[in-house]
Amino acid sequence: MRKICDELYITTDDGSKGVHGFAADVLKKLLAERKIDRVWIIGPAIMMKVTSGATVPYGVKTYVSLNPIMVDGTGMCGSCRVTVGGETKFACVDGPEFDAHQVDFNELMQRQRIYTGQEKVALERFAEHQCRCGEGGHHHG
Repeated sequence: MRKICDELYITTDDGSKGVHGFAADVLKKLLAERKIDRVWIIGPAIMMKVTSGATVPYGVKTYVSLNPIMVDGTGMCGSCRVTVGGETKFACVDGPEFDAHQVDFNELMQRQRIYTGQEKVALERFAEHQCRCGEGGHHHG
């Protein structure tokens, strides 16, 4: 990123890398100091919501890159459905980048929690799995 950016700010809430704090705090400081034309935000939904909210009073065009659950990549399953500007969009075909000020982040975060139970089970099963590739089974040729 440093090679293609004029400026790059990295924040971590624990201070392990970059600025100790939150992305929204750094952005608010920059917005108060100078004119900013565009902002792109990538990260957890709550961080994108808070950070994009900081740009509203300044009228800065702000984009987010959403990462909801995506199953088929065609929009048919509907798992990546998001509401943007009051309209239904599918992140896998209409996005993943959207106008941050138009995204219904509350709905997005609620939908992201739908699959937490299944994700937990899948991770537990994955942790227990022992690959037996190449053992027994049918061999052709």
